[in-house]
Amino acid sequence: MTTREVPARGRRAATPAEPAVAVTTRGRGPGLLARRPDILPMGATAAAWSALAILTPYPAWLGLSAAPTAISQHGAHGGMFTPTGMAMIALMSLAMMGPLAIPGVRYVAANSLWWRAGTATWWFFGTFIATWTVIAACLQPFAELLAGVVGSASKAAGLLTLACAIAQLDRRRAVRSSACDSPMRLRARGSDAYTDCARFGLLCGARGFRLCALPMLAMLAVPTNLLVMALLTAFTVADRVTQGRRRLLIAALYTGLGALLLLLT
Repeated sequence: MTTREVPARGRRAATPAEPAVAVTTRGRGPGLLARRPDILPMGATAAAWSALAILTPYPAWLGLSAAPTAISQHGAHGGMFTPTGMAMIALMSLAMMGPLAIPGVRYVAANSLWWRAGTATWWFFGTFIATWTVIAACLQPFAELLAGVVGSASKAAGLLTLACAIAQLDRRRAVRSSACDSPMRLRARGSDAYTDCARFGLLCGARGFRLCALPMLAMLAVPTNLLVMALLTAFTVADRVTQGRRRLLIAALYTGLGALLLLLT
């Protein structure tokens, strides 16, 4: 004798063509920044360079134009302590230092609870860039003073770039470079979690001062020369990525750029 299972009253039996249980989890799970935190610094850096290119006329990209630009009028030279001037300083800081925030945003996203990882990434990155904006604002008067002493912004940038080459000869540079991205304990819950991410951004920015202050100073000396700014950024990123393992090569690149700036002055 065989028995046949009878569906419970009020419940329709599942047919082979439809699943017995259909559970949707739409809207749940890690967000885009939690899965790909690199998108934030890379996208922000690309936007900063695009804005600098738009605000700077093409001839000035190579330092060939003496005409005043939005950056030279309200940015690093003259009128720095105005909303527009500080915005330009922040834009240049973001363009140069944005790529160096990638290790930090990765760490923050990996060590935060998944539902708050995206917001935590914003807290870290915003504080990191704000820290370097303050550093750049403090360095800018020195770049302007040196340009006045030597008589040319390009000559000042050349001397500062040669100083960057000399700094590469420091044997402790590899240790200092690796220390820039040293981890920090992040609390997982409550407002303290975001506070820790902001503190970590401040700490990472301050750690990089010894390694990146000279390139930043050289960049501030020629705020309209996008080619020099791009090369200084590339050398700075290469220095951090290699963590001192290519010191002599990077020193040679800095030397070549510095010599070129001095010769073309």
